[in-house]
Amino acid sequence: MNYIKLVFQIDDRYQEQFIAELMDLDFYGFEQEDERLIAYVEKPRYNDSNREYIEQLIGIYPGAAFLETSDIAEQNWNQTWEESIQPQTIGKFLVRPTWSAAKPGSDQILLEIDPKMAFGTGYHATTRLILRQLSRINFKGMEVLDAGTGTGILAIAAVKLGAKSAIGFDLDPWSEKNALENAAQNGVEDQVDIRFGGIEQIRKEEMFDVALANINRNVILELIPILVQHTKKGGNICLTGLLDTDEDVVRERLSGEPVDIIDLQQEDEWILFHLIRL
Repeated sequence: MNYIKLVFQIDDRYQEQFIAELMDLDFYGFEQEDERLIAYVEKPRYNDSNREYIEQLIGIYPGAAFLETSDIAEQNWNQTWEESIQPQTIGKFLVRPTWSAAKPGSDQILLEIDPKMAFGTGYHATTRLILRQLSRINFKGMEVLDAGTGTGILAIAAVKLGAKSAIGFDLDPWSEKNALENAAQNGVEDQVDIRFGGIEQIRKEEMFDVALANINRNVILELIPILVQHTKKGGNICLTGLLDTDEDVVRERLSGEPVDIIDLQQEDEWILFHLIRL
């Protein structure tokens, strides 16, 4: 599969929101370099409609401009990003790529995550939000659902926090391979089940103690009733990939569901809802 590489000039204050918009257009894989943003998309997905929408989108952000586009062949994205990805402490975790020699502290849980093209390196605000929230949940013996698993980082983190098992699904073909590799790297491959596809991959009878979703607003709104349906009473649901401007519409969508909002966390313009299934 070939990809299109697009380079934008955009103030770093607006980059995270711009990334969220591009993710809605099936872009994945981003590099941020001060006021330059590089984004990648599978070539068949970069159609006339998306190009026109991006042109309109650029006009919203002061000083933003489209700089260049180029075709690139499939490659190992670890090599591309290796120099820019550094270890990070997030909640109870030390998140590092496998090429880092950083050592976790005695009270830290090590997550070794190589991103390739899948989303979820631990460096996006939404991933940090949800990893910190997971650190507050008692996962002992729990069964976990990770919707839009990306690199598998949340499913892996849940198991390392004591979950019995985790099922992750994703429509991104890179994700299935990448998440399985990361699960093996972290020694939890026997407890993490990665499925290629959407929510239809979850069987009707499968129920979970914890449901996680770090995706985007449109998908979150679509999945809310299904995630609630597959969460056991008293179970936890964490939703992120949401901007603070999405709060009202998400609250409205949740108002008809048997859930209680017990926490709302924010980092920069990104938010996370923590729910309890009633």
